[in-house]
Amino acid sequence: MIPDAPANPASAVAEDWRPLPPAARTVWSIAAVLSALLPSTGVAFAVFVAADGLSLPARLGVAAAIWLLPATLLAWLARARWCRTHWRLDGTGLRVRRGVFWRSEALVPRSRVQHLDIERGPIERRFGLATLVVHTAGTRMHALRQSGFEDADAVALRDALLPEPDRHDDGL
Repeated sequence: MIPDAPANPASAVAEDWRPLPPAARTVWSIAAVLSALLPSTGVAFAVFVAADGLSLPARLGVAAAIWLLPATLLAWLARARWCRTHWRLDGTGLRVRRGVFWRSEALVPRSRVQHLDIERGPIERRFGLATLVVHTAGTRMHALRQSGFEDADAVALRDALLPEPDRHDDGL
């Protein structure tokens, strides 16, 4: 006999998964805008110079649109990425669901964890965030890198994923 299902199965599943903090949305948006502005500045300048047949206000408008459009699109994509990234730690290991267009779910079993790193860039440090890098055994998909964790969560995940002390088999 199948046990009684919850009234709303989607909410039961969603309760187990934790979203990234709102500060991650801000950091990802800042990184997206910064990565877009340098290349789009060059393209906007080239178009401004090349479009000498247009009036100055028209050239400025086209250049501004070329300059701002990629930054705006990438900031929107960063927000969508943040909305669709969730994680959970269970008895098996760390699970991460993410993806805007191509959605994926990664499971890193505790038994496959080789070592863990926590990275904190300058923008992440300013917002109290960190990137957790979980290196695993094997050659394909040998590491999971997830940014946007609160610093305390990244440290707690690192400590929770460490192998048990009685399992150290690297010393003879």
